[in-house]
Amino acid sequence: ASIDLMKGENYFPIAEQKLLDALVAVDKMKNDGLKANISASLSNLYNRMEQKEKALHYAKLNLSLRRDTARAYRAFFILGDAYYKSEQYDSATFYLNKSLVSKDYGRKADAYMRLADIAMIQGNATLSMELERNCSAYKDSLYKFRRNIVTNKIIKAETDAQTMLQKLYYKWRLNTYLCVFILIIVIIIIITILLYKRYRRKNYLLQKDKQQLEKAHQDLSQHYAKLQIDIVQKDLEIESLRKELASHQVNEEQRKKLQDELDEMVLKRKALAKEAFLHSPLYEKMQAIIKDYQDKDTSDKELSDQEWQEFVAEMDMEWNNAITELCAKYQLSKEELHLVCLSLIGLPFSHLEYLLHLSRATLYRKKNALLKRIDTKQDCDFEEIL
Repeated sequence: ASIDLMKGENYFPIAEQKLLDALVAVDKMKNDGLKANISASLSNLYNRMEQKEKALHYAKLNLSLRRDTARAYRAFFILGDAYYKSEQYDSATFYLNKSLVSKDYGRKADAYMRLADIAMIQGNATLSMELERNCSAYKDSLYKFRRNIVTNKIIKAETDAQTMLQKLYYKWRLNTYLCVFILIIVIIIIITILLYKRYRRKNYLLQKDKQQLEKAHQDLSQHYAKLQIDIVQKDLEIESLRKELASHQVNEEQRKKLQDELDEMVLKRKALAKEAFLHSPLYEKMQAIIKDYQDKDTSDKELSDQEWQEFVAEMDMEWNNAITELCAKYQLSKEELHLVCLSLIGLPFSHLEYLLHLSRATLYRKKNALLKRIDTKQDCDFEEIL
């Protein structure tokens, strides 16, 4: 209804209907303050519509609904204005004068203007001029006051705008830092998850490799144990054949046949002994030492004296005690004995330095010295001569 009032005369009927509907609704709510405000608007509307009686009725209703009727300065002005429009000047003067106590410069100016008109109508020109001067004074004060308000509002608006810009700037920076921080956290989380998954997979593969190695080692140990049993069996068979050969109860033909069986048995035993060594923990350790030196030029593993003795014994068993005979015949040193045994298992000469902890030049020098001692004229490799 207030919006319709501002639109002008053509909207007055619409505003009237809306205000009357609002008044009916407020009656049901028992809200006297809101009812008084609606009554004031109706009085103002009927004043503008030149319906003086209705304007006066609602102006009186507005004042009667106010709780503090001693300081209802706006209600006094509205009622005084309604009396002024109804040409009841004494009542208008009374209520307009009561409204002058208000501190509202605009209301004071309007009240003095109405009072000046009433004084002029009643023939008191001097009083009318005095009241007009008061009206002008309050209008000037109102103009200055409003100008100061506008200036203050502009200053406040500029300050608020600057404050808002600062807030927006800091909010933007905060959001930027927050986004960067969240992005960094997300990247760290993703990297952590990827590293964890990689670690889990690596650990899984290591466990799998460890299980496979343990199984392979177990299979190797079982195979080695079986080969050892087979070698013992072959030793017994060889010993039996030798006893038969040593017996005088066999003729030449049987002796030849037994000798062939013995030679074949010795060859099978040699093959079994070689295979047993290649599946032994000792040979596995030798290969591990060689691999360590090839990968990182060092190894934390080393063959002990006991392991060297076991190695020499196994090689002597494989070669039918030939190692013992060679050592006794040529007075081999410990290093030369180890060199001979390592050469017989077929390792590359370049790998021997990792196991013997001797330089390659030293190994070649010892090999040549040993060949001179054997005094061989054969143009063959060292392994073939051995």
